[in-house]
Amino acid sequence: MACVSVKFVSQKVNKVRWQPGDLQGLQPSYTFVTGSWDNDENRICLWRLPGLKKQSEKFSDFDGYPSQAANSEIDGDGIDSEPQLVYQEKHEGDVTDLKFINQDIFLASSSAGSVQAFKLMSGTQKLRRIQQWEGLHRLRSRACPCTSMAASGTDVTTAGEDGRINVLRLEHGPPIRTIDQADSCTINAVTYLKSNQVVTVNATGQMKIWDLRQPDSQPVRVFLLTGEMTALHCVDRHPTQSHLVAAGSQNSVLNMWDLRREKYPVTLFDGHEGPIWEVKFHPTFSDHLFTCSDDGSVLHWNGSGSSSASQIAAQNARSGESIYSSLGLGGLPTKPTPSSPTSPWLASDPSHQVDINHVLPSNAMPVNSLDVEADQLVCGTDGEAVFVVQNLGLR
Repeated sequence: MACVSVKFVSQKVNKVRWQPGDLQGLQPSYTFVTGSWDNDENRICLWRLPGLKKQSEKFSDFDGYPSQAANSEIDGDGIDSEPQLVYQEKHEGDVTDLKFINQDIFLASSSAGSVQAFKLMSGTQKLRRIQQWEGLHRLRSRACPCTSMAASGTDVTTAGEDGRINVLRLEHGPPIRTIDQADSCTINAVTYLKSNQVVTVNATGQMKIWDLRQPDSQPVRVFLLTGEMTALHCVDRHPTQSHLVAAGSQNSVLNMWDLRREKYPVTLFDGHEGPIWEVKFHPTFSDHLFTCSDDGSVLHWNGSGSSSASQIAAQNARSGESIYSSLGLGGLPTKPTPSSPTSPWLASDPSHQVDINHVLPSNAMPVNSLDVEADQLVCGTDGEAVFVVQNLGLR
């Protein structure tokens, strides 16, 4: 059964990220980072979960920080549910994004158009700034927000309110590539599809793929929403199927694209009642996806119960439909073969393939950010609270 704890942090939380755990995400992390926004003084904060008492004793130096759980009060389930503040750092402007490059180094972007790299100092419970890029994003003569970042190894791609794309390298000073007029409006989010390819979403509802090896400033492909122009706020790539991309929109719809197909979404999911601010596939249990919204909810989209290709194929065969038919958009590709199993995210009737569950108890304030790893989730809100959900029960 899921265990939900809440920590009031006296600042609006705009971004939250787990420090990567061991064993490719199967070993839970006990450390996460938050970034605030819309405060008189914004901060980056480092937090630690005491976790299970036995585990905290075993991993007393796990992720470089001495455990504080041994002397803390443990509840009836053996879990001390309240995160503990390890360190905080002042930050110029709103923290617009956070991104871990590896277990020790993460990036923070700012509404002032800059990006900083921080190293978690083992044993000192501190952060040390190791790199800074100023003036990455500007509108005319003034700085504007760097809205999103994506990382592939030590290469980092940034996107901004100015429609610009920068490619940075951790050990390098100036950007190694800049696409000045990549978009005519705000780019709200960016993520890597491959080591040299990124996908962006913008304020007019377009999703674009960029090949960073190409010398010109034109996208490789452009994808659209159906109907009127509606902003796309967030995007994430399926962890094992790079052609499958999810994006959350201003009108509360979760859009699923199959990049091998037409330019419109293959499947549309309803569940929220406000703009979707972040979408995240689980990194190891890819039939599970999580979203957070301005309506104050975090939803768990669970496709594991009927993700078998044979189950979906049998159902659609009975109804006389193609396994990929959805919303009547565009032409249909060839039917899947055993070597290309069908995803529950592309089912013809998603209401029968994906279960939707609320993760948080009643919460009225917008949830701006979430992150999930192993069997636990963390999210931050405008209500100056951080929620930690453990024992998600994924399979």
